[in-house]
Amino acid sequence: WVLSWNIQKASNEGWDSDLSELGEQVQLAFIQEASLQAPIAQTLPMPLYQAFAAGYTSGSSETGVMTLSTGYPSLACNLTAWEPWLGTPKATSITEYPLVGRNDRLLTINMHAVNFTVGLDSFGEQIHAISALLERHEGPVIVAGDLNTWSSSRQTLVDNFMQKHQLVPVSFEPDLRTTAFGKALDHMYVRGIAAHSARVVPVSSSDHNPLLVRLQIL
Repeated sequence: WVLSWNIQKASNEGWDSDLSELGEQVQLAFIQEASLQAPIAQTLPMPLYQAFAAGYTSGSSETGVMTLSTGYPSLACNLTAWEPWLGTPKATSITEYPLVGRNDRLLTINMHAVNFTVGLDSFGEQIHAISALLERHEGPVIVAGDLNTWSSSRQTLVDNFMQKHQLVPVSFEPDLRTTAFGKALDHMYVRGIAAHSARVVPVSSSDHNPLLVRLQIL
């Protein structure tokens, strides 16, 4: 099972109980707006290893994207984009995991996309920054996160990019994903992987509903 959730800095009551319940069978978790001051890793029942890409920092508070896994990553690195108006960072966490009985590896990309822009330049640059990774990687891939696809043009850019790299979107029915201007913000795309039992879990502990998906590597 894989979880993707913008946890809204773990600032709302009930986030810990929701995360604990969501994470009962989770082996891989993509958390956006993860606060280092909150015991996120300790709240999940199973994942042990933590890869963190720093995003916004204010005073003693540091948030970013956090990837948690039951298996130790063989590679972990970060990319940083910048909100052009606010000058604040938006992070991407990249991790790679060995697969039992296979020579290839699982590549995972956890992204919180640039939000406050008029055009697509900064948003597109952040998306396309992972292009070389996807071109070179020969094993299965998961790209997930809060992609801030609040306009048709943003969604089209993401769709075209993912299609170019043979990634397909995970579908949710009913689709209870958080929206802005009628567009879903949170996504999961996969390559070399089949998605089963994909669902969105309504919560009141964040302004985003988490995605919970059972994946099978092909």
